[in-house]
Amino acid sequence: MKRLKILVSIIALAVLSICFYCFLLGNNIFEGKFANDVISWYFLAKGLFCSVALLLLVSIIEALQKK
Repeated sequence: MKRLKILVSIIALAVLSICFYCFLLGNNIFEGKFANDVISWYFLAKGLFCSVALLLLVSIIEALQKK
């Protein structure tokens, strides 16, 4: 179970970093500007939601296995 938790944590971090990169890329941060693009905010919210959902799912599975 410990290995699964580590693997899912790494995957959650990868999902969050990819979505955060899409957020920065969509808002033209790398060009020195800030264009408030709606789809970029969607990717940031989706990355936060998915990474937290993955971590919570592993915690729930771990708690169910202890019973």
